[in-house]
Amino acid sequence: MHLGSTAHRELTRSVKLAREISGLTFGVYIGELAQCRDSAIARHAQLAAAESAVLIAVDPDARTIDIVTGKEAHIFLDDRSCDFATLAFASCATAGDIVGGVREALIVLAEHARAPKVHHLDEPF
Repeated sequence: MHLGSTAHRELTRSVKLAREISGLTFGVYIGELAQCRDSAIARHAQLAAAESAVLIAVDPDARTIDIVTGKEAHIFLDDRSCDFATLAFASCATAGDIVGGVREALIVLAEHARAPKVHHLDEPF
């Protein structure tokens, strides 16, 4: 699937925002995943700092999404969080908006991985 420049910019912005919110590294792959989850895992391994990275891999033709978390990222993003992100993706993708679905999944993951705010430490009295 070829993404236009507008879609590419939107995904780039969403990845940066997710990183700012959560402190984790995110990657997005949209294209063929010949071996399904195994292909997604192999792509995740190619990311810089894969242990603390999250990959959202979408195969539009197969209509699949895989979310792969590194060992450190999995501490903040359990399977349930990834399931929520998958549902957020599906709500947009069903309507044909793959980019919007990825954007929504990124936001869900980032929000779930966000460190909880400790008011007495994070804000002055």
